[in-house]
Order: sequence, then C-alpha cells, then structure tokens
Amino acid sequence: MLPKNEEERYSQKTHILTLVFFMNIILFGFKKCGKTYYGLKVAQRLHMHFVDSDLLLEQHYHKIYHQNLSYREVAKKHGFPFFRNLEKHVVSLLMQQKNTIISLGGGVVLDPENVIRLEQLGVMVYLKVSQKTLEQRLLSSEPPAYIDAQNPIKSFEAMYEERLPIYEGIKAHTIDIEGCSEEEVLQKICLFIQEVKEKNHGKQ
Repeated sequence: MLPKNEEERYSQKTHILTLVFFMNIILFGFKKCGKTYYGLKVAQRLHMHFVDSDLLLEQHYHKIYHQNLSYREVAKKHGFPFFRNLEKHVVSLLMQQKNTIISLGGGVVLDPENVIRLEQLGVMVYLKVSQKTLEQRLLSSEPPAYIDAQNPIKSFEAMYEERLPIYEGIKAHTIDIEGCSEEEVLQKICLFIQEVKEKNHGKQ
C-alpha cells in the first residue's frame, strides 16, 4: 500500500482533474514494463486521451502500404532500419497531441532525435522495473523480433545492458513500479500527473 500521507494527497487533489491541461505525459521503458496497460488505465481515470505508438505505427503502415500487419510483423518483414524510420514518422504524428497519455514502443527513445522531439511534446516518464521481472515477462510469451529465439536469455541480457543506460540517461521522471500492486502503480502515476498539472496551472 502507499503511505498514508500519499493516499491523502491523492484524495485531496482529485479536484485538479477539472483543470484544462494541455501537457502530454509520455511513458517509456522496456517492453513488458506496463506502459500501455497502465497508460490506458491512467488516461481513463484522469479523463485524458491515450495513444500507443505501436498501434499508431500499425495504422500509419496500413495507410501507406494497405496491409494489416502488427508492428512485430512489420519489423520482421522489412527489418529494423525500416522499422526505426517508420517510428520517426510516428513521432512526427504524435507532435499534434494534447492532454494525452502516450505509450512509447521500447525502441523509440533509442534514437536521440526522437528524444529531442518528445521532450518538446510533453513530460517524459520512465517506468522502472527490475531486470528479473522484465526477463520473466518477456520470455514467458513469444519474444519480440530483436530477441534471438535460439538463445533468448543471453539475447535478453545483451539487450537489457544496451538499453538500460539509454533509458536512465534520458531527462525524465522515474517511477519505480517494481513489486507494486496495480492500484499502487496507478496512484503513483496519477499523483505525479496531478503535480505536473498543478505546476502547469500555476504558470497560467
């Protein structure tokens, strides 16, 4: 459970949800950390819009190539250079969003140019989960295209070691959700967003 003082803060700040809020909250982190799952639930709770960059990529791909492929299938069919370039276009599409929770695919922030643009778009939030938890979640289902199916554990470890310093090097607010219940995670994210809203409202 959250500390009592945080629960009281959460309760006291519900009135802030009626404020006009144009800032976007951009969730990033490793695949399977819960960006989309928690992002959608937070958006529903706070009456904000929600966009998943992987879904937007699929829609953008269909619009151009008239094929219904998942983002995973797009990467497998065309390769990662093509996929990363498509992600750049998706970031451009995101720039028009307001009052939105945005869930980013894990590879979007690997490109420094994307990060620069996203920092202009909204507040970056890194959802932090332990390596052990991520490995269990990622390898318990069909692994993503960037994981070697012949040696998934070693491949995961290499990917984790490569991406961790990139994620932690981004100027962002970190929310550690390791070992938290669903409600605790939602309250942590909501509390942070409400604090951002208060700060933003104070500048108006």
